[in-house]
Amino acid sequence: MLIAGIDAGSTKTKAVVYDCDGRLIGEGVTGPGNPHDLGLSQAKKNVTDALLQASKGARVDFAVIGFAGMDTAEDEVTFSRFFSDVAVRTESVHDSVIALFSETFGEPGIVVIAGTGSVVVGYDGKAFRRIGGRGWLLSDEGSSYWISVNLLRWMQQVFDGLEEGGELFDFMRAKMNVSVHDDLVRWAYDNQCRKDRIASLAAYLDEAAERGIEKAKDFLRLGATILAERAKVMMRRVNVRTVVPKGSLFKSGTYYGAFKEEIERAGGTILDRGNPPELGALYLAAKRAGCQKVIEAIRKAGTR
Repeated sequence: MLIAGIDAGSTKTKAVVYDCDGRLIGEGVTGPGNPHDLGLSQAKKNVTDALLQASKGARVDFAVIGFAGMDTAEDEVTFSRFFSDVAVRTESVHDSVIALFSETFGEPGIVVIAGTGSVVVGYDGKAFRRIGGRGWLLSDEGSSYWISVNLLRWMQQVFDGLEEGGELFDFMRAKMNVSVHDDLVRWAYDNQCRKDRIASLAAYLDEAAERGIEKAKDFLRLGATILAERAKVMMRRVNVRTVVPKGSLFKSGTYYGAFKEEIERAGGTILDRGNPPELGALYLAAKRAGCQKVIEAIRKAGTR
């Protein structure tokens, strides 16, 4: 029997396949797998191609897919049906579930994802509960997109004479090739306010923070603090203290440090082994298929 774990993310899709005796068959990487960004057909092609790479062309018996963009109950039904034939048996879940289980291996915990968007999901050993993760218009507080929008609005206010500029303003103007006010307006709107392009400004903020620019650190710390507050609400809600940080923003030392400080001050513990999300999907597939040797292999690989 072949089982697979798949992370269908917003930037790439990653798959890993094992046999039920605990032997690694292979891994695969293709393009994005978020159906909302690509459409169902292209997302399915990327998921299928990654799986075939990992299985070396063999038909997989059981696969668990963790999807970015599975924001509603309707999404869950739609994705589950459309991707049902990717393997002989397929289960589709929210990507936060596989991110959490990649670190806790089914134990209770809270996962906080901070990338382009953001979400907090808690698991008490029986049920999952969520805060956020409803898209940029309704939520995504503390995410790269949210932080970058705050930055753009601050730059707008500087041009309007409502805020002081300074070192960060000059740094961002150079990075964005913004000389005058109209350049900022064009930068924001010419590409139809593309979420990924706007969110990419957070990387410049982190670079500025590494150079010691305090205003850049303030933007990052604010985002981390707001997301940590949501994580603390979830800690109380599910009575769990283990918090798993995932996502590109946690690569920022400033952001990660501020988040960790808030969680530990509230009595929480950070669990961060750096395991990839597809490992959590593989754990779920092994659990569902009864492949105990795979679970043992996953635990061994994921706790090094």
